[in-house]
Amino acid sequence: MRERVFFNAPLPFIFANEALLDRHPVNAELFLDGDGLETLDEAQVARARRIMDSRGLRRRVHGPISEMALGAFDPRVRAVTVDRFAQAIDFASGVAADAVVIHSGFDSVSKRGLEARYLEGMVPPLRLLARRAAERGIRLLVENTFEPSPDLLLEALAGAASESVGLCFDIAHHRLFGRTAVEEWIGRCAARIEEVHVTDNGGQWDEHLAPGEGGIDFETVFRLLREHAVRPVFTFEPHDVQAFIACLEYIDRHAGRFT
Repeated sequence: MRERVFFNAPLPFIFANEALLDRHPVNAELFLDGDGLETLDEAQVARARRIMDSRGLRRRVHGPISEMALGAFDPRVRAVTVDRFAQAIDFASGVAADAVVIHSGFDSVSKRGLEARYLEGMVPPLRLLARRAAERGIRLLVENTFEPSPDLLLEALAGAASESVGLCFDIAHHRLFGRTAVEEWIGRCAARIEEVHVTDNGGQWDEHLAPGEGGIDFETVFRLLREHAVRPVFTFEPHDVQAFIACLEYIDRHAGRFT
């Protein structure tokens, strides 16, 4: 049942909580932000792979978030973004992960009305990263964050023109920043959704609550996924051990959603 269930976890958390993995062996989406990638070395990569291999766990990687802007108007910012995402792909290869999740970095406040320009800057780097991921047998998944509709992401994927690129649908981000009904979002993106991030919030902040502790209508979300025959990986993103346990309990209560 948990073959398609992952938990997002910063790499230092994994290193510090091996005993927790022994008690609750779960697949992991390993996260490193830019500062973690700056100090990443071969020993850490080998240790991460050993931890996961020894427990027979699947793994994915979440790329850096802070200051990343794949379609940034400043070419130097784009270059740094590409470099960091390339590092994340290489890290994924080193730990034998099967996918890397990245954010587009689109800012719907400062870039409102400038989507076309952002898209123009975003497509070539996305195409470059898609090729790098494909060469390593890794899926590259672009996650919605501040995008008000799926338009920019779908156009970016079309522009990348790569079979190795898909979408990660973040339910909590959609509730906070989406301006398109979830029915339309999932309906239009169904063929490209390969992963779903499952966290809850109260509608004001990305609190990363366990499902059911905020106001998201998960019944509708899972119904839509079934109706559109979407069978993604589900990644939970608790920010503390208490939320981690609450997520495990949610999975057990709703086992049929994850089979």
